[in-house]
Amino acid sequence: MKKGWLLLPLLLLLLSFPEVTSAASTAYFNVIWSNGGQSTNPALLKEGTVYARAGLLESAGLQASKSSSRSGTVYTYNGWQKSVTVTTGSITAKLDGQTVSLGGKPFMHKDELYVPARFIVQALGGESVSWNAKSSVYTAKNIQAFSSSSAVYGGVTYTVDKQTGKLYTQGPAGKPRLIANLGSELYDMISFDFRKTAKGLIYLTITDVYGEPHINNKWYTLIIKDGMVIRQASVGYWIRYGDNVKLYGDNLILTDGKSLRVIEDGTGKVKETLDLVKLGGIEDKYLVEGMDEDFLLIRPNQKGLLMLIDRKTGSQTLLYKELLDPDQQVYAETNDIPFYGDQLQFTERKGNVLQFKNLAVQDGRIYEYDLLKTRP
Repeated sequence: MKKGWLLLPLLLLLLSFPEVTSAASTAYFNVIWSNGGQSTNPALLKEGTVYARAGLLESAGLQASKSSSRSGTVYTYNGWQKSVTVTTGSITAKLDGQTVSLGGKPFMHKDELYVPARFIVQALGGESVSWNAKSSVYTAKNIQAFSSSSAVYGGVTYTVDKQTGKLYTQGPAGKPRLIANLGSELYDMISFDFRKTAKGLIYLTITDVYGEPHINNKWYTLIIKDGMVIRQASVGYWIRYGDNVKLYGDNLILTDGKSLRVIEDGTGKVKETLDLVKLGGIEDKYLVEGMDEDFLLIRPNQKGLLMLIDRKTGSQTLLYKELLDPDQQVYAETNDIPFYGDQLQFTERKGNVLQFKNLAVQDGRIYEYDLLKTRP
């Protein structure tokens, strides 16, 4: 039965893929990914077998390489807990270290490697659904992705499975060990930041910047002791960058944007929990840009105006009103490029004075605020 939702992609693919070898005819490989995505890909029908481009393995997050052997060109695809090796002209392949039947011989067409589509389904943990002989469409579902991101710290490899959000560690001679579930899928620009605390803990921040353009910014923060995660949090911001403060004095800070936990170094004990929404007075997620025993600097994601919270008196001060010239105040209230709000950046504390830079003008000026100003 003809499916209307396939007509447009099939027509587009036909225009871009008009020529086939004399021994093969045009076909299509409809892929339904496990995360709900879907794509229709050009394929070839040869001797009763549908062949698809091996590049789909790369779309699933595997890294490709090739080498030469006596029997043909060897193509290897490696990813997190997944490895595939195929050789042109061979009817067998290596899948996760085991020899399996391909169901056909891989071949080159227009400088691309084609392998049996059923093997791609098998390699990526999917299920064959149907073959529509009339429209030459082979459909498979539940195709898995195996993309990951890794970093090495202290001789240990830290790997996050981007699809599941699970974090693993692996020593030089050991097997992967699950140490945390980050709680959500990760998408694009992944980075790791490791900090060793004074008392031997590891403060790990995993950042995921994604979207088109990259306007989503999510941070996963974990405190690790003796190889185990003892505290963790995550927070996501929209069109808001910068960084959350991680340490002050002998304390570590974790935030989910709504609350803040002060963690004791060494033990991981929660010393204090602060309600950022209550302190800021705005229902939003907050960045935490500075902290000490007597003050807190927080910025709501949407309005983006930096607030000083006096932890001794509980008073709240909008710093742009105190520090910026009138024209810069208007700019802070109306600007939306690259994001809403002021661009004050806390640099350091000298005694009771907090110092800031204004990145909106970058004039080299130091802006100072005296903490004693709001205290009796």
